[in-house]
Amino acid sequence: MTKHLVRLLVGMVFGLMLLSMTSSADPSKGGKILERMVHNGCPIPTSRLAMSHSVEEWAAIIKAGKLDEELKKLCPKLGELKPLNKKYTQDVLEYLENYANDSGAIPA
Repeated sequence: MTKHLVRLLVGMVFGLMLLSMTSSADPSKGGKILERMVHNGCPIPTSRLAMSHSVEEWAAIIKAGKLDEELKKLCPKLGELKPLNKKYTQDVLEYLENYANDSGAIPA
């Protein structure tokens, strides 16, 4: 009986650790994705791009599906952009919100 209880408790601890690791956001993933999108045609670093809008503005742009248009406004020399894959939208949004002009984060 004790052996089963210990196994259950250890399993629960590892499960909680796994959940906490996956729920913690890492904005650098979104930065890498954004960097790949604009790497050839934009002389501005992606962190500076993120600082061009507030958190709410970036959320509205992403929600409206106008990220490509906004990137072309900020970097006029950008060529044709591939549309952002839906599975990466949250990562890019987290990066943009992390370095938005009202977020308080300073890029390194």
